[in-house]
Amino acid sequence: MELWLICLGLFLRLANVLLKPIVAFIGGTKRTTPFPEIRNDMLNIPAVDLAERIRNKELRSEDVVRAYIERIREVNPLINAVVEERFEAAIEEARKADALIGDTQPLWLIKNYPLLGVPFTVKESCGLRGAPITGGSLARKDRRATADGEAVALLRTAGCIPLLVSNTPEYCLNWESYNHITGRTLNPYDSRRTAGGSSGGEGALIGAGASLFGVGSDVAGSIRVPAHFNGIFGHKPTAGAISIHGHFPMSTDEKFARLLTVGPMSRYAKDLPTLLHIMAGQNASRLRLDEVVCTKDIRIYYADDMGFNPGHVPVDDDIKMALYRAVQYFKGHGLATERADFEYLPEGMELAFSVLQSLEDVPSIFHHPDNPKATPSLPLELIRCALGQSRYSLAGVMFYVIFGLRHFFSADRLEMYLDRASKLREQMIETLGTDGVLFFPTYPTAALRHYESFGHIMGVGYTMLFNALGLPATHVPLGFDRNGLPIGIQIVAAPYQDRLGLCIARELEAAFGGWQAPK
Repeated sequence: MELWLICLGLFLRLANVLLKPIVAFIGGTKRTTPFPEIRNDMLNIPAVDLAERIRNKELRSEDVVRAYIERIREVNPLINAVVEERFEAAIEEARKADALIGDTQPLWLIKNYPLLGVPFTVKESCGLRGAPITGGSLARKDRRATADGEAVALLRTAGCIPLLVSNTPEYCLNWESYNHITGRTLNPYDSRRTAGGSSGGEGALIGAGASLFGVGSDVAGSIRVPAHFNGIFGHKPTAGAISIHGHFPMSTDEKFARLLTVGPMSRYAKDLPTLLHIMAGQNASRLRLDEVVCTKDIRIYYADDMGFNPGHVPVDDDIKMALYRAVQYFKGHGLATERADFEYLPEGMELAFSVLQSLEDVPSIFHHPDNPKATPSLPLELIRCALGQSRYSLAGVMFYVIFGLRHFFSADRLEMYLDRASKLREQMIETLGTDGVLFFPTYPTAALRHYESFGHIMGVGYTMLFNALGLPATHVPLGFDRNGLPIGIQIVAAPYQDRLGLCIARELEAAFGGWQAPK
């Protein structure tokens, strides 16, 4: 364990305690009126069922799209998750889908357009043709995507209809979705709390029942943390299973493509296999999603934290209890359950940081597309941030400082941690095999108050570790904590065994209720 990392974790936790009254004051007041209830039954139908009912002419795509547009307009003033909508274009595309259905046999549609007429939303960083792709940066405020990101393109080819692009932090560098263009996204369950990041706009919209599913991206928990904070499902696939082409920001370092993944976020677990199959494109066969998985044959390993490390953020008791209830549920149904024992797990944060430090090309928020040689003064920008006068977000500047330092470890220590990360990956793959999964906290707490994320930065080790190891992980909601905030856990599997986590997710959804609308 690194002494400086332990000290940093303890300092940040202490600072968070001391600053809590200030954070509570500037973070806004709790909403006093109930969150708008969902009154249209079409908004409560999973994507695969919705596609079937549209194909069978029981519902019209245009009516479904209009229902989601109405819901978005109703709730977005409360959560501020939309960067830009394309409602008129979506309605026109829905009309074309309905016309195609009127002239075509259902079997042909299933084969060629499995989700024809079903609306969805897109994280702004994932690329939607004609929509903004600013990365939340004022320097890029006029930038628009000239083409769909590959995962988005595959969904559109399957017949899905994009409604909008959603909010992210600047350059996706925060676990709170805030930037100087769109502003701050709020959690639909408690407006004083963050929707998470960097796929926070997606998390808030889906959690609010204003989107059925969305395209997110995850380099250190950016799908799973917002899924956790907003009570929905989020899947970080095996590294490389889904193309990241069309994503911004991007790096030329090939290792970045192993850290960054694009994946689905949804309200319903039953939609995840279909979405993953579509988004994986040519890689879908490697995921073997069409194979039947028998839940009784899956082995359950579990750990309620990373092990002893004073620098880590402690896992809330409510989250630990939710994890134990999930384990006991499967144990009661005859599945083999066992507490996990991985040698280097307590050093998970160090292992994740070592992979980050090994990157040769890290995207910079200071890059100006029209003036690439410009180099702003870092001390001056920090002063401007403190005075509220910077064109960059404080989180973005602080992450630039962290990336700028880069040398978290000496060369010898870096080599040691990279070696340990490789050994932990091998141990997990050998232990989990083709029939095992790991139950593990997604994040140590429920949704944080606005401005609290820096004090809990070590909490991201719970998700970032699996980016560093390239393992698939599925966040599953498991109800609420004592404060009425969504909580859940992640289900981790060996590479290309994503289907095991998705199977367990659906079982847990049936047992514990899955997504539940905010009140």
